[in-house]
Amino acid sequence: MTLLSPHATDAIVDTSELTEVREAAVRLSESVAPPRLLAGDQVIELPREVTDAFRDLLERFANGESVVIGSTRTLLTTSQVADFLGVSRSFVVNLIDAGKLEFEYRGTHRRVSLTEAVRYLEESKHARRDRLDAIAELTADKGGYDGDPF
Repeated sequence: MTLLSPHATDAIVDTSELTEVREAAVRLSESVAPPRLLAGDQVIELPREVTDAFRDLLERFANGESVVIGSTRTLLTTSQVADFLGVSRSFVVNLIDAGKLEFEYRGTHRRVSLTEAVRYLEESKHARRDRLDAIAELTADKGGYDGDPF
């Protein structure tokens, strides 16, 4: 396993660049032939797995998303996980101690895989969404919205 920082890239804000990326994403998704990469004067045919990853990357940028690129084997420090999740380092340590975030030791230091950090982030988003939906349903049932749908 490696201890590398994932590469984070902000969303594209320049409208002309965003238009080009959207057009490229559409062309790639509609293409029947496998895409090729031009590196200098050499043409390289991309394997299906790389093509799928590249298509996903283009579509995310086309949708105005920021993107993090990293190996699933990448190990993060607790500070890097905190930055990724948008929380404090002590909160990450508490998650680890509570068994909510899997980790492994590298010497005396705790490391969390990028895959595990993404899993926690997705699960917490779904749980938060479910709790908000339950609150909205309960409030609507009790007439808290004066009968107005929202």
